[in-house]
Amino acid sequence: MSGVKVRNLRFSYGERVVFENLSFEVEEGEILTVLGPNGSGKTTLIKCLNRLLRPTGTVFIDSFEVTRLNEKEFAKLVGYVPQAHSPAFPYRVVDVVLSGRTPHLGFSMPTKDDYELAYEVLDKLGLSNLANKPYTQLSGGELRLVLIARALIQQPRILLLDEPTSHLDLKNKIVVLKVLKEIAKDGIAVVMSEHDPNLASIFSDKVLLMCKGGIVGYGDVRDVLTAENLKRVYGVDVKIFENNGRRYVFPDIL
Repeated sequence: MSGVKVRNLRFSYGERVVFENLSFEVEEGEILTVLGPNGSGKTTLIKCLNRLLRPTGTVFIDSFEVTRLNEKEFAKLVGYVPQAHSPAFPYRVVDVVLSGRTPHLGFSMPTKDDYELAYEVLDKLGLSNLANKPYTQLSGGELRLVLIARALIQQPRILLLDEPTSHLDLKNKIVVLKVLKEIAKDGIAVVMSEHDPNLASIFSDKVLLMCKGGIVGYGDVRDVLTAENLKRVYGVDVKIFENNGRRYVFPDIL
């Protein structure tokens, strides 16, 4: 199988179990969105998939069991965009993106081909005009897209993103999610955490709904984002509306 396969994943901080018995699959070209309230384990799950944390259970990426891969092999398969990043030095944007080539370069210097690839990725994301701009002068939306570009230049098979739309205005949320939709079309499996069920409904192929250490629902958006499931997870009554095959969630407060 090309993509991600997770079986019986469990993680705890000491005696506090964050989640257990998590099993799901994401095929190449698909976007899986992990939804759930604060503290439900969304970020922890993304970090476990990225080997920043060590869970029990099994994770396969493109049929490779991830614990059997060395760091270089893993970095060639998996790109990661963290939830927050504060640029400290005014490197040029193109050089920040180019740093994503490290798994392929080792201790070698970037070549002309590497720079050409960096400019190609920037152009694909509509960032060519920022190539020589200091990284410290970017807006929130620009910064998020540059981090995605840095992950893409690794040429990964899997892209993991921890709340890629957090702290962005509505326009930049849509820009980032449209970019991810295009990235998936290239055959990359995308796994991201998100807070907004409506954005998940519009841009996802599958949803993983988490709460209190387990899966409340997993699968197609229409099957998972139900009023009953959302009430169970978030503790609020909602109404579900459908338009042109898309499902929208509204709080039932009137």
